[in-house]
Amino acid sequence: MQAIELKDPAGFAEEFLRLTLLQGFQSLTKRDLELLIFVLLERDGAIARSESNFAVASRLRVTPAKVKALRRDGYARWRALVPEESDAALQRIVATVLTEANLRSGAKHVSERSKKEGFLAIRIEHPDDQQQFEQAILDVGALPVYERNRDVVAVRFDTLLKIAEKWGYLQPDPKAIAAELNKLSPAAEEVADLLKKDLTKLRWQEVRNALNSLGAKAIASTAEGGLKGLLKIVFPFIPG
Repeated sequence: MQAIELKDPAGFAEEFLRLTLLQGFQSLTKRDLELLIFVLLERDGAIARSESNFAVASRLRVTPAKVKALRRDGYARWRALVPEESDAALQRIVATVLTEANLRSGAKHVSERSKKEGFLAIRIEHPDDQQQFEQAILDVGALPVYERNRDVVAVRFDTLLKIAEKWGYLQPDPKAIAAELNKLSPAAEEVADLLKKDLTKLRWQEVRNALNSLGAKAIASTAEGGLKGLLKIVFPFIPG
């Protein structure tokens, strides 16, 4: 079991003392103090937001359910301690959850029918990150779908495209994306049709349709390599 070590012990102590005195000594309840300590641990980096609930639970010697509650209630109570712009938060969340390992893990909790309909299974353990991702889905007019596990949300590839468009993650030049698609899947029918067109007059909607069609096919066929390449085009900050 990895010990919890503060990266900035002085900063942690100063912030803890400031907030407990600011509220009035002994005015914070035991639960408030637990939530404060937990949020400060994540803010310090001693506990990473990307760590699973199980991994954090083993380090704190509590159950994963308690860690989930600490994360959910902690950010509801002390969110101001971890300021983060919405676009930066969404970029961090997407980069964490759209990794090959996470997608492979989430795929176990979505039906074959959903995969054939272009739904990608995305596993998000941190309740605060899950809420922010769900809101991003709602913001583009879609709905989060849950099937077998409340930690796994099924999202259509088209919805991911809408999120990328709304937050400005996609390359704005249709020709540039067409070139990337050609490198990724030169034999695909959608790409072949796209490249028959006059690239100087290529419209964004045509590229978008090709992206969405290829994404849905990659999900349905569980073509992880192809899916990873498409996701990198849509969200260029995804690692790997």
